[in-house]
Amino acid sequence: MAIVAALKAKKAWDRLPPEQRQALLEKARRQGTVAAQKTAATARTHGPVVARRLADALARARKTPGR
Repeated sequence: MAIVAALKAKKAWDRLPPEQRQALLEKARRQGTVAAQKTAATARTHGPVVARRLADALARARKTPGR
């Protein structure tokens, strides 16, 4: 089932014009920056242990295939 969904997503991605693909990638890049800023704010507020857990979760999410 996951393979079918991945193939459909790939086909949809290929149909997008290059400008729209670039816009989507740029938006995703900005969202990553926002998440990093929130992690830093959490570190200041709740301490380094919680911030480290959040940073590890962000790193895992970025390494997840398909993202």
